[in-house]
Amino acid sequence: MPPPLSQLAPGPAAAQVCATHCPYCALQCGMNVVQRADVVSIAARDFPTNRGGLCQKGWSAAELLSSPERLTSPLARDGKGGELRTVTWNEALDRIVSGIRDVQLRYGRDAVGIFGGGGLTNEKAYLLGKFARVALGTSQIDYNGRFCMSSAAAAGIRAFGLDRGLPFPLEDIPLAGTILLVGSNAAETMPPVMQYFDRQRRNGGACIVADPRLTQTAQASTLHLQLTPGSDAALANGLLHIAIRERYIHEGFIADRTSGFESVRRVVSSYWPDRVERITGVPEKQLRLAARLLGEAPTAMILTARGPEQQSRGVDNVLAFINLALALGKAGRPGCGYGAALPARETDRADASMARRPINCRGVARSTTRSTAPTSRRCGEWMKPRCRRPAVPPMSYSTVSVKRAACAPCW
Repeated sequence: MPPPLSQLAPGPAAAQVCATHCPYCALQCGMNVVQRADVVSIAARDFPTNRGGLCQKGWSAAELLSSPERLTSPLARDGKGGELRTVTWNEALDRIVSGIRDVQLRYGRDAVGIFGGGGLTNEKAYLLGKFARVALGTSQIDYNGRFCMSSAAAAGIRAFGLDRGLPFPLEDIPLAGTILLVGSNAAETMPPVMQYFDRQRRNGGACIVADPRLTQTAQASTLHLQLTPGSDAALANGLLHIAIRERYIHEGFIADRTSGFESVRRVVSSYWPDRVERITGVPEKQLRLAARLLGEAPTAMILTARGPEQQSRGVDNVLAFINLALALGKAGRPGCGYGAALPARETDRADASMARRPINCRGVARSTTRSTAPTSRRCGEWMKPRCRRPAVPPMSYSTVSVKRAACAPCW
């Protein structure tokens, strides 16, 4: 609910308050847009996601309304290289419709594509998907998450049979005894979520940040693992190696709820601490401390962000951290789990009936059904070529007490 007008800054005219959402990233923070006469400003709104907090872009969102560079009417060119001129909305819309029809008549319906974004609300994303598939009849719809989080999506599908994202609400973050945050600088890129990590530390929890840079997020952490860029999978394998040696792993959970662990165990057996220290640059003492904090905590979360994902081996990196979470038994209960984390511009929101989900090269939305076929042969799920470089095969997780068949590794 918007705050009472008495709580807003006094002004000469009565204020009009509209409860809405920030127009930028997919965190969809709640805000109040306040208008007094011709002046529009942003006020705090108590909303479950951000609890009244906003980042700098959110607080300054209303400034765009009065910017002299803001376009208030459509512009069009009469020909290639021509000068832009102001046109009416009817003229602009007619021109767009005519162009779409002409292209589709000549080249087919799929010649026109739609590109959405994580900043769309669920409702807008749903309508965008309907517009593409029903109005235009095209299968070519995508969004910025294709690059942003595709590695996490492929890894999540292989391990869980589900696309990427957070499988738990932000309110669960303070319940975690330990959090491993890999490749995220949420303190600067998505400040409203830091209140949940602050609450987690006030509850006595530990936050481990793995990042090559000493970011603001790393400065606020309990332990900073300053790894060498590109060594993320080695770090995850090294932590799992220690967890196995120190018996932090959950044998019962592994037996009842996962498959494929023995092949993972064999691979990580060669990632002993001093070797991992040479690869990652993280001291052995810190590796052991991180493994102990994760292993001994009654609840723990492992969150990967764009750091380990946007690499040539991004899928392997994410799978390695998923393996660590599953081996520790930290999944499927409050305060636990793996998530494709912050700063994510597409997390914490539904996919709105797949309206803006990645589309494979056959033009259909990617399925969440796992196949036993090698993924390097599957079009549109993980187009990863076969290679000789050893990597970690994925563990598979079941939400019921029946083991599911592991994906056949392509290594």
